[in-house]
Amino acid sequence: MITRRQFLTRCAGAALTISGIGLCSKYNVIDKLMKSIPILLYHRVGVEPDDLTISVKHFEQDMSLLSNAGYNTLSLTQVRQYLQGHSLSLPKRPLIITFDDGYLDNYTNAFPILQKYSMVASFYIITGMIGNNDRLTISQIREMEMAGMDFGSHTITHRSLAGLTIGEVTTELNKSKFDLEQIIGRSVDFIAYPCGSYKDETLRIARDAGYLGGFSVHDGFAEFSNPLAIRRIPIFHYDRSIAYVMAKKGLLPRMFS
Repeated sequence: MITRRQFLTRCAGAALTISGIGLCSKYNVIDKLMKSIPILLYHRVGVEPDDLTISVKHFEQDMSLLSNAGYNTLSLTQVRQYLQGHSLSLPKRPLIITFDDGYLDNYTNAFPILQKYSMVASFYIITGMIGNNDRLTISQIREMEMAGMDFGSHTITHRSLAGLTIGEVTTELNKSKFDLEQIIGRSVDFIAYPCGSYKDETLRIARDAGYLGGFSVHDGFAEFSNPLAIRRIPIFHYDRSIAYVMAKKGLLPRMFS
């Protein structure tokens, strides 16, 4: 016997499925999915006692919950194809997982768990810190990229872009893009703004630099009406689970309906 909550949840899911198939064209279905996609933002997975670090156990529980709920992670190639107007097929429950800052534990702790659950993530690298203490090395970035993980820019120095001059922002965006492209041997089309800091001029410079998408730290499901200011859902040390985060932000019905 199922509970009333389970019954209502299944009915809601069925209604969404029926309406999606009966009322939307193929391309409208894709647009609907992409406008309601959760993009999760992590930083560290380890033991450090700070708000940006979640435990290995916590991260694995998150990935297990998402996997059991039927979520399938998207690569940046798929996101790029969508933004460029290409026809593509998306899973029923698309998800994007992102990591900012390029910490070493992204390789030692997060990477194996992502592989265990057949998930991909995109990692936004501070190129001026590659190889520093507690940061990813060039060889680790290349290994992860060869295994299907994605990489994007997080600038050179991780300074708040909204407070920099036009010249400084231009250098941060262009040089970090170029340097990372030399490491992974492919185009870098996405950037995550340090601390979520940007202004209208920043987005123009990002577009001129050749970025197709930019990730903010504004809460909410992604909307691609402005692909250079895409929303994400930050996950912090003090958050208990993905379900808890979504409930706290008022997004639970959309995440697990």
